[in-house]
Amino acid sequence: MASVVGCVGGALGSCMGSMIFVESIAKKEPSAMNLMTFATFGFISLIGLIFTMKFFTVPFKIPFRGYWKVVVVFFLVNVINNQALNYHVPVPLHIIFRSGSLLASLVLSVFYEGKSYSIRKYLSVVAITLGIIICTLATKVGEGSGLSAEEARKYYVEWSIGIGMLSFALLASAYLAILQQNMYREYGKHPDEAMFVTHFASLPLFILMAGDISRAAKVFSDDQPFVLGPISFPISTLWIELFLACSFNYGCIYFVYSLNASVEALTVTMVVTLRKFLSLVVSIVWFQNPFTLQHWLGTFFVFAGTLAFSDVWFEDKKKKKQ
Repeated sequence: MASVVGCVGGALGSCMGSMIFVESIAKKEPSAMNLMTFATFGFISLIGLIFTMKFFTVPFKIPFRGYWKVVVVFFLVNVINNQALNYHVPVPLHIIFRSGSLLASLVLSVFYEGKSYSIRKYLSVVAITLGIIICTLATKVGEGSGLSAEEARKYYVEWSIGIGMLSFALLASAYLAILQQNMYREYGKHPDEAMFVTHFASLPLFILMAGDISRAAKVFSDDQPFVLGPISFPISTLWIELFLACSFNYGCIYFVYSLNASVEALTVTMVVTLRKFLSLVVSIVWFQNPFTLQHWLGTFFVFAGTLAFSDVWFEDKKKKKQ
């Protein structure tokens, strides 16, 4: 188990590294999102098969009947989230939208599980919702791209579909969290096994998009060869970027899991929130994505609401009272 400092640094570095290569691929070949999702699932499954399940010599602690709902929803959430990038949704807006997971969790917890929360948490969720709305409205769809009126309408329709996909994925991810809680409550917590099973058992579902994955793979193979200094390698740049995106994504998941096992939940929340904010800044600066004052205002509401919901600002007061 890595040290806490190592976990924090690893989570921040690997998650942002993954984001950089994912956005690079999305900008070069936006139709390759299904290939990228499939490659990520395959990469994590391979590592889990070798190191966690030791080629199925380690017995499963949770039966598959406890997994199947989690697997289906997990597959849908990941495919839809990544596919939204193919519908003209800018990565900064994508990051902000996915930061609204607390909003979706609260809505489902109230209406699906009948839970109630403090006024502060409701106000926090209102702030998150307001921030997402501000950022969405501030995004100028197709502006300055030289599109004709008909092309601009088509662009706007596709962008609206992307926003709808992200909204559905938000609710689905909250439902996924509920399914995982119920599974852990019934069978005990086995996160390494769950990480392997949810990715490995999802692989057959990609047969539904085999044609799209095959076309994207051909585009990747036809891309320019990867060059490092004076050396040209017999493999395309896109394949190298895909491998690095998968590697960093695995590191991101691993370090967040390790952090969960080492520190309290509030610290994990702060690290994850910081990671999203830094990813947002890197996306704006590195890829020169347009980001206005309205976007920053919406970003402030989203992240301030997230921290307030997680009681980060109120923990010291609680400790003093105790």
